Amino acid sequence: MVALKLQNRKSKQPAKGGTKAGLFLGKTICFCGSFKFYKDMEEAAAYLRKVGLEVVVPKPSHIRHGHKPEELKSCKYDKETLKKWEKEGAFFHLSNIRRSDAVYIFNQGSYLGPAVTVEIGFALALGKPIFAKAPVEDITVTNFIKAVVPPHRLPKLLRSTREL
Repeated sequence: MVALKLQNRKSKQPAKGGTKAGLFLGKTICFCGSFKFYKDMEEAAAYLRKVGLEVVVPKPSHIRHGHKPEELKSCKYDKETLKKWEKEGAFFHLSNIRRSDAVYIFNQGSYLGPAVTVEIGFALALGKPIFAKAPVEDITVTNFIKAVVPPHRLPKLLRSTREL
């Protein structure tokens, strides 16, 4: 729940989860999205970090091309090795979702890949509020999205919600 308590009156320190100068103290948002949008996710995360949110962006592993993180280095590694490392990365990102206060689906152009759909289900099972960048086309998944909001409007939305 986003606590809008401004100060602990005795210590004059911001309350846990409170705000100071519009900053969110201790709130973590986990981005979920295709590596096709990795650079855009990092740009949005940088802005949100400046306003005080902690943002987790999925990181491409060493088996992805640095300049094109959506592509696997399939010519360098065999399929079993790729599957093993991708599985490890996927489970690591699920642990990021578990530690976060909310999930933000970075579905540029309404694109939801299969991994993001799994992440939505995981967040839903954990009771995490889920927000999205763009409308979701799947009629079932739309039921689980609390709000569709561009990244720069996320701080205002989070201040007004009681779900964090």
